Amino acid sequence: MSGTAALTIDVDSIGCYRAIHGQGGPVVSAEADPIYRHALPRVMELLDGRPATLFLIGQDAATHRSSLQSLMRPGLELASHSYRHDYRLTRKPAAQIGADLAAAETAIAAVAGLPPVGFRAPGYNVNATLLRVLAERGYLYDSSLLPAPAYFWARAAVRSWYDLRGRSSQSLIGDPRAFFGPLQSYRTTFVRYWEPHPAGRLLEWPIGVEPSTRLPIIGTSWVLAPDPVRRALLTRLDRCPEFVFEMHAIDVLDPSEAPAELVAHQPDLRISARTKVARLRELFDRLAGRFALRTLAEASWDRAATIAA
Repeated sequence: MSGTAALTIDVDSIGCYRAIHGQGGPVVSAEADPIYRHALPRVMELLDGRPATLFLIGQDAATHRSSLQSLMRPGLELASHSYRHDYRLTRKPAAQIGADLAAAETAIAAVAGLPPVGFRAPGYNVNATLLRVLAERGYLYDSSLLPAPAYFWARAAVRSWYDLRGRSSQSLIGDPRAFFGPLQSYRTTFVRYWEPHPAGRLLEWPIGVEPSTRLPIIGTSWVLAPDPVRRALLTRLDRCPEFVFEMHAIDVLDPSEAPAELVAHQPDLRISARTKVARLRELFDRLAGRFALRTLAEASWDRAATIAA
């Protein structure tokens, strides 16, 4: 066993996906939200006690405080996914970004007992202002960048298609340079955050991709991939010195539990929860056998100690 891997889960409520697809529809109550009602308990069962980092939306952490506290255990890190999951957070001034982060910190600390030290941006989009505010607020790491050019172009195409159809998606295309950065963790500055810098104040943990093609290996792509593709990717992962796996809680939702309008737009929601859990368990077992599984906070503190030494 060598190298470090992290299992990370973005716990986005169902309304976030409607915002991506420009959908309206009835508001889902907190109690009925299938992410917290069905998906998150299923994720915790899938993890089976392994270390993991949950990126929580602050307002959801406040709403679901009791249920989240019941899930807490050693080896589970709660990190920030902003307070409102505003896809346009990078377009806000520093003061508004700081207020959003502060609110998320308060809500998450009420669940975990301590404020978050890590952050993942809504939609994988960061900029210099956001990263500077993170550093000023004492964050240890960011894990927002997805170094997958194909993902950028696919998102740009989908967003353009929605625009042509007059659908108001809240998702941003983002800065293309952020999708061409390093594959492994690095210190970063604020201006050229897609490049390593030894004096950088933040540690960036890029989301995992296949090392040659840079195709993303994330929850959605993994559960959709055919068996031969997944087997080949498992072999390719052995070449990575470290790996951050990113999935969303919705990746284990069953079609019967998801709103019909989302099932129509997301192919992964047409696969049974049983099949998706089996495919993800296959990956988790391989990562546990190949890497030392850590939370991103633990891995970041280790890196900080190594640099200081």
